[in-house]
Amino acid sequence: MENSDFKKALHFDEFPPISTEEWEAIIEKDLKGKDYKDVLRWKSGEGINPLPFYREENLPDLSSSPEPMASHGSWTVMERVESSSLSEANKEALHALENGASGLYFCPENNYLHSLEDLRNLLEDIQIELITIRFGSTVSSPSIADWLNEISKGRKLTEEELSVSFNFDPISYAALSGKLASKTDIEKTLNAFGEVFSFCAIDSSVFANAGATIIQQLAFSLAAGNEYLGFNSKMGGNLNFNFATGPNYFLEIAKFRAFKRTWGQVLDEYGLNNITPSIHAETSFWNKSQSDAHNNMLRTTTEAMSAAIGGCNSITVHRYDEHFSKDSGFSSRIARNIQLILQEEAYLDKVADPGAGSYYIEMLTDSMAQKSWELFQDIEAKGGFYEALNSGYIQELVAASRKEKIEAYQHKEKVLVGVNKYQPDKKIQNLEFNIQNFTSFDPDNLESITVDDISLLNIEAELKNGEG
Repeated sequence: MENSDFKKALHFDEFPPISTEEWEAIIEKDLKGKDYKDVLRWKSGEGINPLPFYREENLPDLSSSPEPMASHGSWTVMERVESSSLSEANKEALHALENGASGLYFCPENNYLHSLEDLRNLLEDIQIELITIRFGSTVSSPSIADWLNEISKGRKLTEEELSVSFNFDPISYAALSGKLASKTDIEKTLNAFGEVFSFCAIDSSVFANAGATIIQQLAFSLAAGNEYLGFNSKMGGNLNFNFATGPNYFLEIAKFRAFKRTWGQVLDEYGLNNITPSIHAETSFWNKSQSDAHNNMLRTTTEAMSAAIGGCNSITVHRYDEHFSKDSGFSSRIARNIQLILQEEAYLDKVADPGAGSYYIEMLTDSMAQKSWELFQDIEAKGGFYEALNSGYIQELVAASRKEKIEAYQHKEKVLVGVNKYQPDKKIQNLEFNIQNFTSFDPDNLESITVDDISLLNIEAELKNGEG
């Protein structure tokens, strides 16, 4: 080896470069003369239909030069604390932290924080300066932010030492509650939070779990964020974004990267070009099976991978049985360990923006950014997100997408293993979708609206003899 001439011995002449034209000629031959751009184009159902491959010569078609979207690859393992009582929630939180979680997501069904003492009890023995804390919609209010500020001062901690966010998003959640508060009331509540913590969320998971396409999720997030900045542009640093990460692996990676680019464009218009968006991702609900629940572990794993590679700041992996069973301990452990494996064994947190430079990912990112921006402009032309939601325009878009997705699975145009194909038990013939249903608003009565059905639906379509 000492006398080896590496320059002479190592070469790649045996692998000459192949032009795109040569590849296309072989593909056309295999397809018996058919155009692969038609036959093999991916009809994703997500508002974008990419080609099966891209090469370096496609890069000049990008609207902007490719560049990394993140400075680091690390993320917070954010575990949901679901207990409905303070004492149990505190125990559950401590158990999660002792077993690998680096963040806590308090999301009880009903608010159990009614006083400063309640919050003290919830956070007892928790070193809040060492972790990330996220409060769900039921425990997101200006009073809780004030109490947390008091606790941090009592512990001699500064705001800069804490990583705290609230999932407070009155506009998006109006789609579920059917009650859209006036702009004046929303603005008053936002201002009541003061300037501490990341108190205002744009929660597009509401729309993703209702069946919205990826392009719609991006555009809705941009429009909702722009609506809040319209109330007070100084709150740009107090915004955080919550996305559901779905099953389309490459598309989901590109989704998060495209959002960072387009949100940067929005911030530029307000002169806020030094703010990096805080993005939290949680695995989606709508595509999880009850009849073959263990497949959900695989689904949540790939969804978490997309969020990690896409550059999210924190990730919550939902239990594989969350939509039909109470926590057994095992399912929470699996959900937590999925992320730990991605960090400690797959090393996904060791590389900043690993998708950067990939021809395929870069083309998807650019295409999503352009298409979502066009829809965002369309929403703005209709008066902004608030007015588009109030008029029913947003609901119409989501309803159309939801219908298309359900029909695609019913007719087996798309496959969910263990649900509409390879069912574990032939007696189980239910096609399950945990899809949220939206309602429209009465523009003459925004404060109190009677709605028909606004709950989380479990839509069951009978599959007889394996057919939709």
